[in-house]
Amino acid sequence: MPFRPQRPSSIAASWSRRLGRFALLLAFMALLLHRGGILVLPNAVAAILLASVLAVIVLGLSIIGFFMLWQIGAKGGHAAFSGMMMALLVLVPVGLAASRYVQLPRIHDVSTDTADAPQWLDEPEIKLSWLPRANGDDPAARALQAAAYPQVTGRRYDGAIDRVLLAVRAVTQENKWTQVANVGVDALVDGLEPAPEAAADDAPAITGEADPARAPVPVPRPDIENEPAEPLPAYALIQYEARTLILGIPQDILIRLVEEEETTFVDMRVATRDGDHDLGLNAELIRSFLQDLDVRLLGIAGS
Repeated sequence: MPFRPQRPSSIAASWSRRLGRFALLLAFMALLLHRGGILVLPNAVAAILLASVLAVIVLGLSIIGFFMLWQIGAKGGHAAFSGMMMALLVLVPVGLAASRYVQLPRIHDVSTDTADAPQWLDEPEIKLSWLPRANGDDPAARALQAAAYPQVTGRRYDGAIDRVLLAVRAVTQENKWTQVANVGVDALVDGLEPAPEAAADDAPAITGEADPARAPVPVPRPDIENEPAEPLPAYALIQYEARTLILGIPQDILIRLVEEEETTFVDMRVATRDGDHDLGLNAELIRSFLQDLDVRLLGIAGS
């Protein structure tokens, strides 16, 4: 009768798969609940950090499982591999975020004008949590921003402020930002946007007979030449709210337009609401928006 040795089972490998499932599920549910607006960002970060600690333990258990498989042929190779993959699914994104946290400056408020940043029209509501929070508009924070993001600057366009404003609104509508408040916008866009065409059902039927109710009524002609024309405002502010595409991190956005002679200067300010570090998201949003605005106003962008 042939001898068949009994292979021992690796307890570490089996536990790596069990804990790996729990860690991956915990991180995924925290991200999903935060994206859906059920879980606030500080609590989601705490859950993901806990999942990361469990993932490190899972990675250690899977290494032990592989070692026992190599040394004594213990069962559990598939379980150790599954646990390692689930741990990496948690640790790789967290590691990328940690690298940005270390390499990028610890700021949460970025503006294209570091000397005179535009002020919020509606002050964002900041709720204190376990994440530290400092004043993002102080000179020290602006100095860190200027050193880390020297390319984040405003744009000057050789065009009137009303036309630039229409391009700004078009880009914000494409990005699906929610407008919170504005100053000087209504007077600028009044009369520039085309009126909606009447539906075919609402058009009056043409019968060939005169309609007394629609007969023109003579009115005195306005004295346009002697009436002073109201000057258009040369300054506009628009505040928006947005959320990042994948993580759903809330961001407050402020756009300032200033007309100077025959040009219009566009400044931006973007801030996150939780913590002291934006992981570079605010600067990326400004760069992306201004690039889209350059495309909209192609040919009139200046330095």
